Amino acid sequence: MSARRRGETPPGSPPPPARYEFVDDTAGIDSVAKALTDSSGAVAVDVERASGIRYSERAFLLQLRPTDGPALLVDPETPGRTVGPLAELLSERPLLFHAASQDMPSLRELGIVPSSLIDTELAGRFLGIERVNLGAMISEHLGIGLAKAHSAADWSRRPLPDSWLDYAAYDVLFLHELADAVLPRLDELGRREWFEAECRHLVQAPPAPPAVEPWRRLSRLSSLRDVRQLARARELWMARDRLAESHDVAPKRLLSDAAIIEASRVGPTSKSALLAIDGFDGPHRRRMAGDWLAALEWADGLGREDLPSRRAPRGEHPPHASWKRNEPEAAALLELARTHLSALADELGLETGLLLKPASLRLWVWRAATTRPSDDGELLDSVLRGDDARQWQLDLTSGPLLEAVREFRAAG
Repeated sequence: MSARRRGETPPGSPPPPARYEFVDDTAGIDSVAKALTDSSGAVAVDVERASGIRYSERAFLLQLRPTDGPALLVDPETPGRTVGPLAELLSERPLLFHAASQDMPSLRELGIVPSSLIDTELAGRFLGIERVNLGAMISEHLGIGLAKAHSAADWSRRPLPDSWLDYAAYDVLFLHELADAVLPRLDELGRREWFEAECRHLVQAPPAPPAVEPWRRLSRLSSLRDVRQLARARELWMARDRLAESHDVAPKRLLSDAAIIEASRVGPTSKSALLAIDGFDGPHRRRMAGDWLAALEWADGLGREDLPSRRAPRGEHPPHASWKRNEPEAAALLELARTHLSALADELGLETGLLLKPASLRLWVWRAATTRPSDDGELLDSVLRGDDARQWQLDLTSGPLLEAVREFRAAG
């Protein structure tokens, strides 16, 4: 579980001793499957990854708990990166998460595709709770203090220390009790329908598509002004990603963004020149010097038609940061729309981003400001539905956004 979700050590009574069963073989997984089959109701779920250490986001520990009893901790690595019958079983049961969107990619790698889910972090956001990390919510609603201890640990390590297993068990031991405490408050505020719609959306939404040019996410890429330098950065990024995957190492542990940018700027053509650049030192990186040099040589040999553009491929509209300078009408409408949405969010005690994705807002603003639709209401409905807005979001935000565009039209 990430540091953001666990949060700082909250006040509250120390938790009782962690109750769990740890299994790391096929027989143990079969026993967990039987225990879950004999239970009913939602199964609390969490995963531990080795983000920033290993290449993928795969789960190195799967934590489960039915409505009562101990936590069931499953090591998917020992039996060969599989959880056997648990994949089908958990795909058919309601799953109880805290921050489901963080765990679902890892679960999909294990063949677990939830059919329905409940997310206590999402419930906290709909309740307007300021701190929705797991530790803070358990402290506030259950009076139990969970210490932040191993959130950034290397969960690919084997054997897993007992203290780490205690920590992992606590991530699911109190989820049912937390859900029992917060979900009724959604009914009191009349927000259960919104919450359930978002939970359904989490289940139904496909995985995010890969970035078109992911290498453009390199830190300080904008410091490279020449397209040949951009080509070097692209080829080094691709070499790093390929090597990181083959060695199962997080890319930035293999080679930092800063080292890629500096090598792209300098363009070394010899091993000695490459190793003189900060970040290419160390025996592991030295062994890969040939790979880095080959990437640089390839980039330097590309014809003009194969060099990358100075600018990243853009979507329908230019980056909104440039609107004030280049698209003043779109910038003016965006400011009005944000003001009206912020007022609604303050009235409801919710985050603006929960009411509507910022990207959806910008898309509608761009179309409304750069076209003259025959009906602003139809345009708004079309854009938001086309960008996957839920009905409750349309019901809440349409009025304020149409008021913003009316003010914009009147001012023009």
